[in-house]
Amino acid sequence: MNKKTLLLTGTTGFIGYNFLSYALSKHYYVIDIVRIKNKKNPKLKKLKNKYKKKYKSIYIVKNTDLQKKLKKIKIDYYINFATLYKNYHSYHDIFGFIDSNILFPTLVHDLISKKVKKIINFGTMMQHSLGQKLDSKNLYAATKNAFEMISNFYSYNEKKVKFYNLKFYESFGENDNRKKLIPIILENYKKNRTTQIISKNLELNIIHVNDIINAIMIIIHNDLESGSYFLRNNSNIKIKQLIKTLNKNLEKKIKVRYLKKPVNKIKKLNLRKLPKWKPKDNLVKKILLCFKK
Repeated sequence: MNKKTLLLTGTTGFIGYNFLSYALSKHYYVIDIVRIKNKKNPKLKKLKNKYKKKYKSIYIVKNTDLQKKLKKIKIDYYINFATLYKNYHSYHDIFGFIDSNILFPTLVHDLISKKVKKIINFGTMMQHSLGQKLDSKNLYAATKNAFEMISNFYSYNEKKVKFYNLKFYESFGENDNRKKLIPIILENYKKNRTTQIISKNLELNIIHVNDIINAIMIIIHNDLESGSYFLRNNSNIKIKQLIKTLNKNLEKKIKVRYLKKPVNKIKKLNLRKLPKWKPKDNLVKKILLCFKK
């Protein structure tokens, strides 16, 4: 069977890069869209040297470059990893949110939606802060909700193309340098610093990046109905218990200081789960390995 061609955005980000590396190792042909400022990204350059015949990039300076650059490409699947995430925002962040989470993916959708078989986009469970409906926890989630409504428009008008939104709470993986709790604790551990955690009662629902990649491959290889799907680990991680477990297995202990701020419990939402998917990785063991390294 001939391998298909994938168009990716957001490959300089953590999840996007991990999927890019995986797809190339499985002999897919990959084209990614990269801002010209990231042309010398060392991780992408390393993959280009390794997979010279299977991986090429489309470099853009500004969004208006997309129309010319995407005009003649032939692709089978488009996966949008590009996003700008901040839990809180300032006035000046609004421009970046609109550009990264709404304008850029809309422009790409408009140019390729008639050329592909399937389009996969990523949302967040912050889009459902109050229940099943689209209720935005923050401006980041609001822009994700706005783009989901836009993608619904394309889904309605392009009947031959399958559109998917994948949503989850938190993610983690090796070499994760994002400003999220587990990478922050790990970085502070390396530097022998104390990490402040908002509450002893904090719980997170985290899935490993490998499980996200598995979800993408399930969508690619199966004839699933278009729409939004939910990825969730079988159990939440209690951060205080996680720290205790890690410290029992580490020679040098993790230093933490718990604050007494209120935390919201993770709601059990009745959203559609991705068929044939379940988390495979033991997350606590994966996290422990990162600390031992």
